[in-house]
Amino acid sequence: MLTRRQFIERTTTLLASGATLPAFLGRTALAARSGRDERILVVVQLTGGNDGLNTVIPYRDDAYHRARPSLRIGPKQVLRLDDTLGLHPEMTGLKRLYDQGWLGVVTNVGYPNPDRSHFRSMDIWHTADPALHGKRAGWLGRVADRVSRPGRPP
Repeated sequence: MLTRRQFIERTTTLLASGATLPAFLGRTALAARSGRDERILVVVQLTGGNDGLNTVIPYRDDAYHRARPSLRIGPKQVLRLDDTLGLHPEMTGLKRLYDQGWLGVVTNVGYPNPDRSHFRSMDIWHTADPALHGKRAGWLGRVADRVSRPGRPP
């Protein structure tokens, strides 16, 4: 079984490889074309042991460095995205995609009034429904439904 790190390394290398992409993945990507504006959304959710602050690193934030004296990634080590954020040094495949304009990074995402329960938080993240009104589809499924059938309620 692959570790998360091995998966990310292999996947980002695969995504950035272009001409060396295995044929079955290339056919899958072509089949997934939207037919509208050719944009494709890929969501990578690292549930569990991912250390988000050492994936997308706020390398200019003093609080980050104070809170993580032995875990922090130094400013000279990060793969800089801008003047405040960088990627972990091993994420070279994602950095190439970012530099080519194929990757965007969204930070500081949350929901109001978190109750610090891991399980409740995961339910809220998966459904995008803080009140948990019994939605059966997750947020991504509801987005896909709306895109494929415009006008349908979420």
